[in-house]
Amino acid sequence: MENFQKYRVLLTQNQNFRKLFAARLITLGGDWLLTVPLLGIIYELTENPFITSLVLVVQSAPLFMLGSFGGYLADRFDRKKIIAISEFLSGMTVLLILYAVTTENVVFILFSFGLLSVVGSPYMPTSDAALPNVVKKENLAEANVIFFSSWGVMAGLGAGLGGYLTTVISRNMLFAIDSLTFVLSALIVFSIKKNLSEKSQDKDEEEDISYKEGLKYAASKKEIFSLIITKATFSISASGLLSLFTVLSYDIYKTGDFGTGLMFGARGVGALIGPIAIRYFFGSTDGKLLNTIGITIMAWGLFYFFIPFSVSLYLTVFLLILGHSGGGSQWAFSTYGLQVLTPDRLRGRIAGIDYSLYFFMNTISTLMIGYLATVYGVLFVFKLFPVLGFIFGFVWYLSTRKIWKDLDIA
Repeated sequence: MENFQKYRVLLTQNQNFRKLFAARLITLGGDWLLTVPLLGIIYELTENPFITSLVLVVQSAPLFMLGSFGGYLADRFDRKKIIAISEFLSGMTVLLILYAVTTENVVFILFSFGLLSVVGSPYMPTSDAALPNVVKKENLAEANVIFFSSWGVMAGLGAGLGGYLTTVISRNMLFAIDSLTFVLSALIVFSIKKNLSEKSQDKDEEEDISYKEGLKYAASKKEIFSLIITKATFSISASGLLSLFTVLSYDIYKTGDFGTGLMFGARGVGALIGPIAIRYFFGSTDGKLLNTIGITIMAWGLFYFFIPFSVSLYLTVFLLILGHSGGGSQWAFSTYGLQVLTPDRLRGRIAGIDYSLYFFMNTISTLMIGYLATVYGVLFVFKLFPVLGFIFGFVWYLSTRKIWKDLDIA
């Protein structure tokens, strides 16, 4: 019950955390309101799984190229201003996407969606780096569960709502609402009174901050290196399958944007409940918590493997909830480990490297799986890549368990 008491304290007594959390909820909800309809729009215009997968490619590729730079900005400048400016620019870019959709020009739509990732690239590494500065160390694990479960909440609500609302209101109206969510998030973050770094950097200190220092630190610490490669390597198996939710919904289940939204929503629900359960049952020490990462990846692979044998949308939704309980846990606790083990002055750069590697593999996975689905069919890739993911989780677990055991002893 102590863990649940910490959740309550964070949400009711820590105003700065609440604001950072609320801004993240709004932003992630806005992301999903946009992504699900865009996948449907591109598939309707092209009827091509590979081109549809490019929606997620143009979303991830700029983050691969600019994620590390965003982390560098988080260590050098005021994190609050970086987040607020990024969010405001994102809101303006959504209006460009709205216009692009009206032209029905696939290249223009993909370009404008990619631009959204460019202006939003500093957001994730900066907010990750800021989180330990608004909560106490003893509450950081619970804060991460709440913070990163926000992705699950809004992937569930935002994706499901996005799929549903396209049947009720126009997509243009949905995009206009989405633009306002980013602006609202920027205003909330800007109202946070606490400094989101341990101390303000003066001019001389700013000049000492270098990008290479983060790379050297990551390479020299085996525990940091192990955590950084987790999201990236897991992403090779997992990320490309997400764009195929649309193909499953349209071609297999015949449920259109509604089914796509429901599947993305199931992904979000799993990412919400998984970290809470893992933290409750295995979170007595940091070492034990981090040791679960490989096991949760294996769980993702196991449940995903059964999806191509599913006879209905709702059974697939159930399997996705179970699978992403594992996938969401590995994300939340690999991030938590990096926050705990990295000093504040390097935290932004380490988070940036983490995101850059993840989105690099995300891009490769989406292109590769989109192509293989076009050649061999969507059900083939849903059989192959969960097996690869399971193998990676097993190897990662065996190769890192001594690191986490030694962490508890130290």
